[in-house]
Amino acid sequence: MNENHAQINPVCHQMLNCRLTGNITPISWFRNILTGSGKPDVVAIILLSDIVYWYTPVMTRDEHTGDVIGIQQKFQADKLQKTYQEYADIFGFSKNQIKNAIDNLVSQNLITREFRHIKTGSGLAITNVMYIEPNIENIVKISYKSRSPQKAGGYPPKKLGDIPPKSLGISPKKWGTSPQKVGGHPPKNGGTYTETTTEITTETTTTTTEAAAVDLKNRFPKSIRSRIPRIYQDHKDVLDSIDTYLKTHGKPYVTAELDYAIHNSTKDGGFPAFLKRSLESGWGTEDLKVRQAAQNEQRILERRQKESDLEALRAEQELLADIEKWDRQIDQKVQETLECISPTELNRIKTEAWEQAEKKTPCLKSQKSQMLAAAKEKLSTLSDPERKTLFEVAKAAVRASIGNLLGDNHPGFHRAVDNQVLKEIQERYPLHTPLADLWNKRVKTEADRILKVMVIRNYGLLKSQSTGESP
Repeated sequence: MNENHAQINPVCHQMLNCRLTGNITPISWFRNILTGSGKPDVVAIILLSDIVYWYTPVMTRDEHTGDVIGIQQKFQADKLQKTYQEYADIFGFSKNQIKNAIDNLVSQNLITREFRHIKTGSGLAITNVMYIEPNIENIVKISYKSRSPQKAGGYPPKKLGDIPPKSLGISPKKWGTSPQKVGGHPPKNGGTYTETTTEITTETTTTTTEAAAVDLKNRFPKSIRSRIPRIYQDHKDVLDSIDTYLKTHGKPYVTAELDYAIHNSTKDGGFPAFLKRSLESGWGTEDLKVRQAAQNEQRILERRQKESDLEALRAEQELLADIEKWDRQIDQKVQETLECISPTELNRIKTEAWEQAEKKTPCLKSQKSQMLAAAKEKLSTLSDPERKTLFEVAKAAVRASIGNLLGDNHPGFHRAVDNQVLKEIQERYPLHTPLADLWNKRVKTEADRILKVMVIRNYGLLKSQSTGESP
């Protein structure tokens, strides 16, 4: 025991007193949680490790017997509630990196993500609150799974007899060569056999690869060659199976089976056997038929939806045309009614309509300032008698309004008179400013509408119209 203790690395001995805590990250995750380019998605791996930590329950034990008497979760809600920004702050990634990693975990069905609308205890409503839950069954699968070679670009499985026993001390590439031929004992002065061995290996490998490439090109068309995984392009069973079914079933059949095997073969090293069974059973062809039927059904549904939309559009256009026709008939009856009304009554309802329109139409910004400026300009062009008359009328109006509160020489009295003069000018003379003209145009439009409504309501045009054609 003391002897073993003396041989331990000093750092390992220091670790006896170091108790680190944190998330658990299986090495296999780096081979199975990948980005679109095939690289390990480190951000997603870190996030999944943290999610698994939060869902690992805390066990409560009896202090006397040590038995588990209860299990508690670490979070409060029914699911773990997190935000992208929280994870960005914890691990130092950007918010966009966190979102992409969560998206990747969801797409691989390793977690589920749910957005909820919630209310806090104070009654505050919060929308799009994210809740996360791990898919334990799929996480266990990738935790004890190696990456599929045809998907990851690894090496094909070696057959029995490919590797010589370790006791011989011979490189697998030199299998069949005696140790004496390789060189026996190493030369003196630190010499090695690296240079000689490298030359032989490179030459052999290059020749074999070129021959395999030429054979593959001669045997299969390009559409088939491009579908065969790179690591199986010199695999005898794979090539023979493809060659046989190309001759008996044709290129479309083999293409469908190759595509199906590539996307559905997940067992390590199982691609050749899976492809063979697929070629024998026609799995890919059946799958292609199902997908084509689904696509045809989708096209039929889209065509029907398009026809339905066109029919609805035609019906809407017909309805609008009927409404427009009905409006023209109403306008014609309103015009006929106005022609039959006496001038006195017509002026009365027009005046009433205009007054209502003025109240409903808000003044435009800077309209008053433009009118005051136009009134001042008009005042400067008036003759002396006209100005004198205006000031007398304004003084009388001010005195009637404020009484004897201010004397004739008081500055406030003079300001009130000046303002009253400008009002009198606006009422007596037609002043034109851009904003005033625009406002009057809007008032006229509203007054015409109100007049139409008044005539329809007062003379029962709507009732008479409803007895005829209506939309």
